[in-house]
Amino acid sequence: MSNGLKAIPTHVALKESAQLRKIGFVKISGLIKTGLSSVLEQDAIASVEKSRLVGDGQMTSLEKNAQKTTSYQFARRSRSTNVLMQFQISLLPLLRTLTGNILVPSDSWYIYYEKTDEISLHVDPKESDISVLISVLGEVGPLHLHPELEGQDQNQLDSYYQGADWNPIGGIPLKYPCDGIIINRGHKIPHHRAGKPISQLCAVAALHYTV
Repeated sequence: MSNGLKAIPTHVALKESAQLRKIGFVKISGLIKTGLSSVLEQDAIASVEKSRLVGDGQMTSLEKNAQKTTSYQFARRSRSTNVLMQFQISLLPLLRTLTGNILVPSDSWYIYYEKTDEISLHVDPKESDISVLISVLGEVGPLHLHPELEGQDQNQLDSYYQGADWNPIGGIPLKYPCDGIIINRGHKIPHHRAGKPISQLCAVAALHYTV
């Protein structure tokens, strides 16, 4: 699986590492080879039948916390697959270089969106020190990150999200690269997706790591 990743030049890695440590998130393009993208897409398609509505059935502790802090509309989630776990492990050397931490995988899944790709304003569970997001099927809108809201708890974020001053296109938008990943200190940096109607099934792979 690691041969599906392109090497990142040292000067680029240093730049991305500095950004991640300074503002808590970074987008890396040109990382994933076409062959690996196809493998992830086919794996996501094959896993659709095993997916379930977010919050239904048996959940891991990380999923339970995610359910409390995240409102996915018309979304389904599948549990991790062998392909997804192998991909998650293959990213460890890069992530350890970027963060300076000895990270270990904690959980992973595909999230499927139908009708809309909206995600409400939230922070990730504390068990997820680093989250990696990859668009694997269709095209979802940009993820909007809010470093200015760092430190607010979920109740405060909910009040802001539901209040009159909420701007659905606010924050710093990051478009999912077709050949790369978004890395986020998601338990610290609040984020949301404004949401748009979608006519086809879309899927995002979410990989979670802990120190």
